[in-house]
Amino acid sequence: MGIVEASISGFFQAISWSVLPYMVSGAAFGMVVGIIPGLSGHFAMAMLIPFLYTMEPATGVAFLIGAHSTVAQGGGLTAILFGIPGTGANVATMFDGTPMRDKGESGVAVGAAMTACFLGALFGAIVVSFLLPALRYIVLLFGPPEIFVLVLLALTFVSVLGDGDLFKSIIAAMAGLLLAMVGLDNVTNQERFTFGLLELQDGFELVAVILGLFAVSEMFEMWTKSGSLIGEGGRIQLSAKETQRQIFEGVWLAFKNWNIVIRSSAIGMVLGLIPGLGSAAASFIAYAHAKQISPDKDTFGKGNVKGVIAAEAAVDAVEGGALGSTLAFGIPGSSSMAILLAGFFIMGIETGPKMMTEHLDLVFVMIHTIWIGGLIGAVGGMFLINPLTRASAVRAKIIVPVLICTIVTGAYAVNHSWFDIGVAIAFGIIGYVMKELGYSRAALLIGFVLGFAIEKNLYLALQLSGPYFIFNPVPLTLAIFTLGFLVYNIWNLLREKKRETENVR
Repeated sequence: MGIVEASISGFFQAISWSVLPYMVSGAAFGMVVGIIPGLSGHFAMAMLIPFLYTMEPATGVAFLIGAHSTVAQGGGLTAILFGIPGTGANVATMFDGTPMRDKGESGVAVGAAMTACFLGALFGAIVVSFLLPALRYIVLLFGPPEIFVLVLLALTFVSVLGDGDLFKSIIAAMAGLLLAMVGLDNVTNQERFTFGLLELQDGFELVAVILGLFAVSEMFEMWTKSGSLIGEGGRIQLSAKETQRQIFEGVWLAFKNWNIVIRSSAIGMVLGLIPGLGSAAASFIAYAHAKQISPDKDTFGKGNVKGVIAAEAAVDAVEGGALGSTLAFGIPGSSSMAILLAGFFIMGIETGPKMMTEHLDLVFVMIHTIWIGGLIGAVGGMFLINPLTRASAVRAKIIVPVLICTIVTGAYAVNHSWFDIGVAIAFGIIGYVMKELGYSRAALLIGFVLGFAIEKNLYLALQLSGPYFIFNPVPLTLAIFTLGFLVYNIWNLLREKKRETENVR
């Protein structure tokens, strides 16, 4: 069966009455999971695994991938309307989504975010379809040396994620790297910075850190100001007609900024192909890139819809790349893809060359499910904006205790550990202090997320290629680009300070 025939067959299977209802059910479940802070795509997929034993392969994969494809969209809703990212991938969405909510433009932000999610998913599905024949050769280009330098490039992007203070962002990123070293050493298995606590042997739980930095800290701030989740502009209750107008405006803005959608989707697609990086890194890098290339970069972080579009497009484009590398090699690039492989095993599906030849139509069922699921999530998210907006207008003394209970439940649910609740509260205090002092919480988080990948791939690169691995063609190219990007940002910062000094004189 050729590529075209398999694609057509996969599409009609995906929209058939035996498959589509399960896809819609999975997508609805994934949206709900995404809205609840602390839960994520792999949680949604894990919850659905027991249902696969009685399903046909096409139905089962549509059910699983449908659920996973909408989690980020649900998390984007809470990031915009509540200032609480549902998953780590939605943190970058919050930077501009929340200020837009405060200005009374929540409908525009949600419309743009949901549309960007769908377009990113569609981009990922189309590109992975064309890349299928050459996919295994592309993935083989990235070994430990290349991934190490690529992760360093991601860390340099934190220089544009802060509020204009490059050095504070770098300090925060370095602090994140140090926090990532807590636990057992990747190589020697020796304890580091655990202080004898068994709970710290696996390091800090990512979900607890995210909830602390970006959810608990916001609750602290809102309680001290005795306001609501939304500012004066957002406190005005929009009519259904006005909300609809804003949603359509957001949809139009997503299409209008098609270049940012394509660039961000390409970033997400590439990072999805590389095991271990994932959607959180993709959203940060895409956001930073959009800020770097935009003429109105000073408005990022203050309610620029381009930031929302970039982050959300990258998150959903990751799924196409991650699915492609998982199918081609049988090597999962994330915990969600590992659960998908477990689902394949239950249904008797074998990945690798055999799937690419004997079950190519099933591959395209998965590819089509990515963008159809994204479309279902986009439409569903737009319908959810009104009830969620009303909830966000409730006063702090009422809503904060409710949200704190939800946050605590999310932190506890991952490992059923009371210790993780303490971690969330501790990082909430750290996040509040960082925000007050002007340090980038995003930089701290991306340093923490990428710390493990840096350490592991540096060790493997040294073992495989020796200390001169940096002079290999791909690592050298990436290193030159990284250095140039950092020098450019430092030069811009010094030039701006010199200009400010001259204006004072």
